[in-house]
Amino acid sequence: MTGFIAPEFDEGANNGLPGPLPAGEHIIWQGRPNARAVGRHVMKTRWIAAYFGVMLAWLLITGFYFGRAADDIVVSLVIMAAAGAIVVGLFEWYAWGVHRTTIYTITTRRIVMKFGVALPTAFNLPFSEIEAVDVRKRAGGSGDIALRFKPDVRLAWLVFWPHVRGLRMGRPEPQMIGLDDVSEVTDLLSTQLHAHLARTHAVDEAPVATVEGGLSAFPQAAE
Repeated sequence: MTGFIAPEFDEGANNGLPGPLPAGEHIIWQGRPNARAVGRHVMKTRWIAAYFGVMLAWLLITGFYFGRAADDIVVSLVIMAAAGAIVVGLFEWYAWGVHRTTIYTITTRRIVMKFGVALPTAFNLPFSEIEAVDVRKRAGGSGDIALRFKPDVRLAWLVFWPHVRGLRMGRPEPQMIGLDDVSEVTDLLSTQLHAHLARTHAVDEAPVATVEGGLSAFPQAAE
């Protein structure tokens, strides 16, 4: 498993990894994003549903205000409701596809992100290139873990979407999204990052990450 990208692989042969791990490297954790969390927080299905709800109310109010026939109002409402259901359904379907086709893996030396609804691709993200980690915790224990890489690492925002943080296109931050128990995964990742620093004799004072929703700092990986 070398390089950042492994576009073709047999998922079943290596537990969702693009290839066998080197000697001495082990899988610590594997998981998938929660489909509901992806739909709600990445696809913004609640906002889309709210938009169509407002449009339904607008059609109803304006229909009565301008004296439209009741049958016309009902037809307009049905068409708008159907359109809203289709749009929300498509986004929810895509969120389910993201859940089914994504595997996040944390090993003793790297993070591997395998995803792709149409074309599965795996990315090797070594600890040595990670500059900081940001954690976003939500009510109920779910959340996201964003990875900030060193400035010389070039990544493409569109390639990682939706597994990427916000609209930071200039310096994309790959993100493990919709994790059911983000605190547990954060603790595991923290342990492995610190173990990596110990192995590589990192300096004592290193930058720490900013964290949204809770404090969980990670020092910079050694050169």
